[in-house]
Order: sequence, then structure tokens, then C-alpha cells
Amino acid sequence: MFGVVSTGTSSISIDLTYDRSRLEEASNKISGGALRPSEIIQGSEGPDGPSELRYRAHVAFSTAYDIVRSLEKIQNRRKAIVYVSSGYDLNPFEGARYGDPNIVGQTRAGLEYRSEYDPFTRSSQRFADADLIREMAELTRAANRANATIYTLDPRGLVAGAEIDENIDPVEWQNFVRKSQESLRTIAELTGGFAVVNQNDFSKALKRIDSETSDYYVVGYYSTNPDPTHRTRKLEVKTKRKDVQVWSRQAYSLRLPPEPKTN
Repeated sequence: MFGVVSTGTSSISIDLTYDRSRLEEASNKISGGALRPSEIIQGSEGPDGPSELRYRAHVAFSTAYDIVRSLEKIQNRRKAIVYVSSGYDLNPFEGARYGDPNIVGQTRAGLEYRSEYDPFTRSSQRFADADLIREMAELTRAANRANATIYTLDPRGLVAGAEIDENIDPVEWQNFVRKSQESLRTIAELTGGFAVVNQNDFSKALKRIDSETSDYYVVGYYSTNPDPTHRTRKLEVKTKRKDVQVWSRQAYSLRLPPEPKTN
């Protein structure tokens, strides 16, 4: 049983079904619409960074969150989500956007910023990263509660340098690619899945996803800590069998209780 939802230009929505012809039909309609670096640099700016980029990311996360919440109704079986995305960086290409080549985000040496005289750009990056972390945390926590594993797939495949006509600083481009791929790895790993990034063999990756979702163990337990305020619980699954790799989610978080109604 499967469903398909697209928040991009293809705008596809197929409810859960066993009809495989619907999957082939949807696959032929899916099209990407990621913003080019020049569109991000020249686009409108808000106090938190590129407005259109942030809007698209928020729509994608909100849609994925709603899907995961709906999957909670399906009990006693594993659920897999193939999340096709080029990843997220909510504040990319700062040097080009601000016209300052010294601002390059995170450098190869791992320094946060080369520029030490522009506190605004340093703050904007921290706020953007905090927003991205919050969005990813909400999605992965909901996925773990729904027993849904997310497998992220970057349709860009093997990523080389930026297109020549984009005229992007190589360091800024590398930072953008690294950060967008890391966001996909984080979403997948926190839900027990894996990320398909920087590779062109999608067939092999999809076969592995099919294998993992076909044969698996569902393990349940009761926590020995009844404290309801201890919302996040770490998980660790081990096996005594030799030469076995265990893939499982690392934690789960209880949903916040509803706020009391006021008259």
C-alpha cells in the first residue's frame, strides 16, 4: 500500500492505495522546481533570509509532518517514507547576497564565519540554523511516534560544481551542497533510515529500501521510568548474533499534552 504527495510544481496527491498503476502514473508527472542559486541571491529578502526559499521549506516540512501524523492511524506494521528532496539550507550564499566575499558561511576549516565585523550576518545564520533544526526535530519526532522510517533521496545525484553561468564562489557552493546533504542525512538517520545522497544509482538504493521494508522486526517495550515529564527517551537495540548490523531509531519523544481549555 502506498501514497504519493508532491509539494512542488507537479502538485500530486494520491491517497493510500494498492493500485500500482497510480504509482507509475504519478512517477511520470513528478517534476522538480528547485530554485537556482541566482534566483536565491536575487530573490526577495526577509529578516530571516531568502523569503521564497524559507516558504518552500516550511511547506515541505508541514506537508511531511501531516503525512506522518496520518500514518499513526496504521498500527502494527512498519511504514516507510521515501522523501525526495535536494535538502535544506535556509540562509545560503550570504557572500553573494550581501556583496561581501568575506562572508562565506562555514569554511573548509570548519570556522563559523570569516567576517568578524558583521554581527547581523552571524545572527541571521544562527537563527536560520535554529529554525531548520526545529523543523527537522518536529518531523523526526512525529515519524518515530508513528513508527515511520524516512529514507531521504537527493534527486541531484552526484553533485559537482555549480553551473558556469551561475558564477557562484566555489566555497559558498560547497557549503550549500554540504549543508543541504547533511539535512537529508539527519532526517533519515534520526528515524532509522538512510540518505541517498551524492550518488546516481537510485535503482540500487530503492531496492535496498524495498528489502528493509519487506523483512524486519517490530520490537516493543514498556519504559521503567513512569515520569511523564521525561518526554524524550533514548533507544538502543543490540543483538548477540555475530556479523549483524542493527538499524533502528535512536529515540522517541512523547507528544506534548494538549493545553487546558479556557472559558
